Amino acid sequence: MKYRNILLVDDDTDDAEIFVTALHTINHKIKYSVENNALEALKKLQDSKLSPDMIFLDYHMPYLDGTEFLKLLRNVKELKNIPVVLYSGHSGEMLKEALDKFKKVQFLKKHGNFRKLIELLKDIIKAEVSEKK
Repeated sequence: MKYRNILLVDDDTDDAEIFVTALHTINHKIKYSVENNALEALKKLQDSKLSPDMIFLDYHMPYLDGTEFLKLLRNVKELKNIPVVLYSGHSGEMLKEALDKFKKVQFLKKHGNFRKLIELLKDIIKAEVSEKK
């Protein structure tokens, strides 16, 4: 498994619950943290209270949107190389700009289809459905 420790930054608790359920469906050994406030998530990352292999970031959030979060994250030497996936129900110019501007950023559209979400997450995190013993 390429990414074993996932951070989801999303202020929508329903979306976060669906995301976490999808991770468990893929592989119950995937570790995850969920932060519903981007400012708090950034502070915990800077203080080394969180050390994810990959960050899934909702783009539209209060206090700090996806572009602002990425700017601040990329300015911290220890954090700038963490792969980020913008995880949003919206698409548009702001998202395209963020994807073009920042390195190691992908986009995953929030889906109403749970099976589709699982397949897309599997592809992104390169997780196996069951690990070999």
